[in-house]
Amino acid sequence: MSAWRDWPVFSAGFRPWFVLMLTFASLAMAAWAGVWLTAGWGGALQGPLDWRWHAHEMVFGVGTALVAGFLTTAAQNWTGRRAWSPAVLLLALGLWLAARVSSVVAGADALIPYLLSVATELLLLVVVARLILLSRQWHNLLFVLALLLTVLLDVAFAAQRDAIALAGWIAWAGLLPIVSMLLFIAQRVVPPFSANRLGIAPRRTGRTVAAVLGGGPLVLLGLLAVPVPDELRAVVTAGIALTAGYALVRWWHPAMMREPMLWLLFAGVLIVSLGLVWLALELAGLPVHGRDGAVHAMGLGALAVMALGMMTRVSAGHTGRPIALPGLFRPVLVILLAAVGLRLLLPIWPGLQPSWLAVTAGSLSLVYLAMLIVIGPWLISERADARPAARR
Repeated sequence: MSAWRDWPVFSAGFRPWFVLMLTFASLAMAAWAGVWLTAGWGGALQGPLDWRWHAHEMVFGVGTALVAGFLTTAAQNWTGRRAWSPAVLLLALGLWLAARVSSVVAGADALIPYLLSVATELLLLVVVARLILLSRQWHNLLFVLALLLTVLLDVAFAAQRDAIALAGWIAWAGLLPIVSMLLFIAQRVVPPFSANRLGIAPRRTGRTVAAVLGGGPLVLLGLLAVPVPDELRAVVTAGIALTAGYALVRWWHPAMMREPMLWLLFAGVLIVSLGLVWLALELAGLPVHGRDGAVHAMGLGALAVMALGMMTRVSAGHTGRPIALPGLFRPVLVILLAAVGLRLLLPIWPGLQPSWLAVTAGSLSLVYLAMLIVIGPWLISERADARPAARR
């Protein structure tokens, strides 16, 4: 039997991270659906898997695994340097998995799950910072800053894990570095990917758009942390949303509708933009039924819709398979978009009700599971083109 270091799943960092992310996301959303079905608001507010567990694990669990898979693969391509040694990769995966298990066993009040979670993020920060600093790619320092802020926000979440103290912006602000990194990556990959797939000239958006999409969410995060008027925060949020809207108009081509992976990426950015508009309106004091819709639009747009499109592209391209959405997964897109649409409608109509929340959580669990079934075999097997897999 070959050593674990030679297993295909450990031949590139994105492989184990995506497997763990999809497995955990499916289980976590199924558990969250179960909370709504069996315990309703009582369980979500006071049970062992309460809203704090859901918020933390979606952002710092699912989000960290997603970013680890994307970013270390991308950074390795940009710098030409190996991202992970076998031992460090296994250590990071073990810390991440231990954080997820202990969060269920010990609950949201215990400190150990947060310490393990922060340790994972610190290790990821060191890996990415090392690649970028050694190659002197200063234009990619945004990723280092975003990961550092992720660490600090997880620490803040742990420090204020009491349910009452956590009721403010810290409960959801961990989404902003993730949105920053994914939008920054999207403006790099969507134009060339569209050009290659559609046979058109790349519709790039330029450095200013890149700076706003990548840096804007981090600026907003800074404004949330200091005593400034909400109107200023609303203006900054609206500016990010308008810039994303400009990028979508710039990227759009009617032929995208023939390429599900492309319009999945497009839809993800669009839903994140909707969340930013919603947040801007809420910060401006307009009656938009609270912040729940805005937070979930950003979260679902980034961690579900955009993530699944980008994961498929990375997984197919780096395992020697055609870069296209598998036909088996296409019907699942209907469930995905229906679940996201319903979840965003719930704060408005018919209201946040346990039965409807269970439906949306359960549907998303099935989507993550379907994705695992489709691309999981790619991630744990040798390259389809029979060439040796690129090492970590």
